[in-house]
Amino acid sequence: MKQNQQNRDSMRQKVLYVIGMLALVLISGTTFAQKAELDSITRADTLYAKGHYQQAASVYSGILKRGYESADLYFNLGNAYYKSGQITKAIINYERARLLAPNDEDIKYNLNLAQAHVVDNIVPLPEFFLTKWWHSVINTHSADEWGTQSMIAFFLFLIIFALFLFAQTVRRKKLAFWVSILALTWSGFTFSFASSQKSKLTHRNTAIITAPTVTVKGSPSETGTELFIIHEGLKVKLTDSLGTWKEIQLADGNKGWVQDSTMVRI
Repeated sequence: MKQNQQNRDSMRQKVLYVIGMLALVLISGTTFAQKAELDSITRADTLYAKGHYQQAASVYSGILKRGYESADLYFNLGNAYYKSGQITKAIINYERARLLAPNDEDIKYNLNLAQAHVVDNIVPLPEFFLTKWWHSVINTHSADEWGTQSMIAFFLFLIIFALFLFAQTVRRKKLAFWVSILALTWSGFTFSFASSQKSKLTHRNTAIITAPTVTVKGSPSETGTELFIIHEGLKVKLTDSLGTWKEIQLADGNKGWVQDSTMVRI
């Protein structure tokens, strides 16, 4: 019996050692990867500061291709493209940065500067003031920030509801009940906001025109009726797809079909 116990203890120690070593390798690998990306970002920032904008853009792009993504990285890449005169690429990356940080004023400002170079001056359809207000509320935070608020509010609801169950007086029960309801309601709202922001990141149903001039067709065919012409840098909404053709909608409500190769999805 004693020998069996010693064998089990020895086996347990070996398993714990292997698990510990694997965890150490994973942590070391992650730390090394993060350090490598930070070194690359520092190098890109240095190139940008020295005025080597195209080289900085290449380094920033390489970081993104390796799977590292952040609003700051897209914003810096947009700045590098803007400084090197590649306005359309700057707009694409400013828009991607805004998806991750919808309330960042610097991103909005630089995006507006870049969009001022776009030939097309599309007047958006008027938006119902409540809808506009609702969207502005949702855009005050990113999907992760709303999600964090939702989880905190839900845990708060659980704690306060437990206090309601164990409260000794009617007054405390009423207070705990209504506060728990408020916490649950806020959790629901913020979860909805997080889902809305997450949907923008997942579906990516907007694009930037990258061809200098595009003739929008009335049907998904080269022989389709020519409706109107749009230009490079314009933002469009994707509403349908058929093969290599995409149906787009402009901010003024006009619709039509263009080839997928004439745009880049945000």
